[in-house]
Order: sequence, then C-alpha cells, then structure tokens
Amino acid sequence: MDATSAERLIKVMVHGKTQNLLRIVEEVCRRYPPNEDLEFIRYLLGMIVLATDDGNDEDRH
Repeated sequence: MDATSAERLIKVMVHGKTQNLLRIVEEVCRRYPPNEDLEFIRYLLGMIVLATDDGNDEDRH
C-alpha cells in the first residue's frame, strides 16, 4: 500500500467513526439542555467530518 492509499484509507475510517459520533452528540444535544462543552465537541466533530469528506459520501443528511 502506497502513502496515498494509506492516507485515503485513514480518512475513510476517521470519517465514518467521526460521523457516527457526531450523530450521537447531535441526538444528546436535542434531548438535553444546552451545554457549551457539548456544543463545542459537536462543532469539532463536524469540522473533522468536513475535513475527511472525499465528496463521495452517500449518507449525507
């Protein structure tokens, strides 16, 4: 596996796991009173999802 393939694999793995975490955090944000720390985590997870998106994500919402 060359460096480009390895980087792509890592981005796909990170993207998927981070997207799942983001969904969980978003659900917690909807169910419970506002919390600045949780909102910040939500923001950071969103930034990671955007940074690792390859443009072929079929599961967008």
